Order: sequence, then C-alpha cells, then structure tokens
Amino acid sequence: MPKLKMPRTSPALDMTPMVDLGFLLVTFFMLTAQFRPEEAVVVDTPSSMSQSPIPTENLMTVTVDSAGRVFWDFTDKKVRAEVIKDMANRYKFTLDPEQIQRFVNLNDIGIPVQQLPSYLSLDSPAERKVMDQASPGIPIDSTNNQLLDWIRSTQIIFSSGSGGKNPIVALKGDGNVNYSTINKVIKIFQGPTVKINRFKMITDLEESRMQVSSNEQK
Repeated sequence: MPKLKMPRTSPALDMTPMVDLGFLLVTFFMLTAQFRPEEAVVVDTPSSMSQSPIPTENLMTVTVDSAGRVFWDFTDKKVRAEVIKDMANRYKFTLDPEQIQRFVNLNDIGIPVQQLPSYLSLDSPAERKVMDQASPGIPIDSTNNQLLDWIRSTQIIFSSGSGGKNPIVALKGDGNVNYSTINKVIKIFQGPTVKINRFKMITDLEESRMQVSSNEQK
C-alpha cells in the first residue's frame, strides 16, 4: 500500500501583534524618559590609556574648563537638595521650593553662591546658558574658597546618610587648562578639612571613549 505524502507548507506567522507591541514600547519609553539637562561646561579632556569605567552613583565631580573656571556636580538628587539648602544657610540666602528643585535637576554648577538665587530664578535654559558663559566659575581663592564649602557640605551630608562613607570624587580638567589651577584644586582636595587623598581623574581614550584613571596623591 503506497504511503500518503502530506503536502509541505510553511507556517504562517502574523507579525501584526509584534509590530503593535514594538510601537507600544517605543511610545512608553518616549513618554517616561527623562532627558539629562545640557551641561553648563564642555571640556576637552586629555588622553589616557586607562580603561576604568566612570562610576554612575555617589559621584562628586569637580570640573575645570580651558579658561580655569571651576564647576561642581553630584549625581544623587537627594544629596543635591540637601547640599543647596546647607549652602543657602551658610551664605545667608533663601531659595523657594521651585528653585531648589531646579537646582536638583541641573548638572554642573559654576556660579558663585551669591548669584545662585537669580540664576535659579531663570526659567529658560538659554538664559542660564548665557549666565554660565559669563560666570567666573566657583571661587577657589584663599580668601573666598567656595569650592571648599561645596565639597565639605557634600561630604557631611552624604556621610550622614551612608553610614559614614565618603562619596567618590573625580577631577575633570580640560587638556588646555593651566596646570596651576588644577594644582590649586588638588591642594583643596588634600586640605585638612576635606582630606581627599584618593580621587579619580576623568580622561579621554584615543578611541574617544570617556574613562577614568585612579589617581592616589601621597
């Protein structure tokens, strides 16, 4: 008795549900994504052979641009909110909740503290960018060392909420900046008040990938 040959047919897959799912996912990410605000300063970091990744949490960054201006940043928003409140108390100025929230959502800050109330009152990022460009940066003079206060305030607030731990510290300097400015920042790190003897240097690999190299000052 001859065998019956069943006709071979390719299975049919309806891709319509998958396409719908894809568009739903794209729409979800578009509506829920929070874009990082524009940085106040752009620096051309020097090259390095290190391949240590940049930490994304609990990182305090001090940036020095090509003009020698100094900027402060911290990744944790809760700590940022407490730091700006502490700085306002130290320098005797007041901020409303909207200004504090605006500060929390920003990146690098390179404004003297006396100008912060007017800076945080600006609604337009374009207006803040103009003020950033005109700013001399955070003062680091011996008679007006506001960077020291930013660092110390960050250390105290972070340590109180993390069981005595210190935040990770990174120094990001433009490759064209005068070394004397970088040296002055490092001396602030090593001062008796903050005692930062171990920090990371943010550099740029030849492949244009941002990396950091651990730098221990003795």
